[in-house]
Amino acid sequence: MRIHYFGATRTTTGSMYLLEINGKRLLLECGLFQGRRDETMNRNRTFPFNPKHVDAVVISHAHIDHCGNLPNLCLHGFEGNIYCTFATRDLASIMLEDSAHIQVADAAFVSRKRAEKGQPPVEPLYRPVDAEKAVRQFVGINYDRPFPILDGVTVTFRDAGHILGSAQVVLDINEHEKKFRYLFSGDVGRGGDDILRDPERVENVDYLQIESTYGARVHEPKADANAIVGKLVRDTLERNGKVIIPSFAVGRTQQIVYTLHQLTLAGQMPRVPIFVDSPLSVSATEVFRLHPECFNESVYKFLREKENPFGMENLTYIREVSHSMKLNDLKDP
Repeated sequence: MRIHYFGATRTTTGSMYLLEINGKRLLLECGLFQGRRDETMNRNRTFPFNPKHVDAVVISHAHIDHCGNLPNLCLHGFEGNIYCTFATRDLASIMLEDSAHIQVADAAFVSRKRAEKGQPPVEPLYRPVDAEKAVRQFVGINYDRPFPILDGVTVTFRDAGHILGSAQVVLDINEHEKKFRYLFSGDVGRGGDDILRDPERVENVDYLQIESTYGARVHEPKADANAIVGKLVRDTLERNGKVIIPSFAVGRTQQIVYTLHQLTLAGQMPRVPIFVDSPLSVSATEVFRLHPECFNESVYKFLREKENPFGMENLTYIREVSHSMKLNDLKDP
């Protein structure tokens, strides 16, 4: 087996690794490189291999730095299967479409600037139709279900506890009568998440490839985030203020909504209108509803016995956000 490192080396973006096994080519991750515009455009447009010669792709999770260049890969001739968990497939379908709209808007902006200098326009990296076509090549597999993907290669996904559907990629390989287990970590969560399951242990690993954003550093103990959030909200409301929380659309928004719901149920904050003003966050939250298999035991039990924590009666999802919306447009409770 030969391994080629084409992304996320000495950086934290653009994950992409090509494995040559039994004469076949398996691509682990196909992430967008995110940085300065010129470098980003050059690195993302050109692959260091021929996409037509890739036999299969495996994706660990739906963050754009791990899957965001898939539409471009397919646009350049990749026709094989893209393997991932069911939740990753569903999340990636909305995130790739969102990314495509960003690519189109960015290309239009650059083209306007170039036109001012008498230069020709640029094409977007890919368009929404390309993202849609790429999603058709996805093959969803549940956690802990071994699945053959190439001659002599079986993949098993183990929960990574990073975002919904995130997985550690276990490859059981039989090459030249030698059997071994190769583990690609993907992004691994720290555990103790309020919503997701903890990362799973993987047994009998012979070779380990780790993506390590934090290196050998140890995270400090988790603070009581609920208590901090509750105090900040109460103090602000007592001053007749409004709380505005910028947040990642996938994972963090759902975490905040869940926390506010728990605080409201516990009587630690009053029932006040809560607005989620990101269309992508709204779509991602709908995906969360579809995948309780990713939730930890306490949240799963809560879902089964009570109500959906992402369906609060005092929560408003804003699907279309006007750029002219002012803070004063949000009425006082």
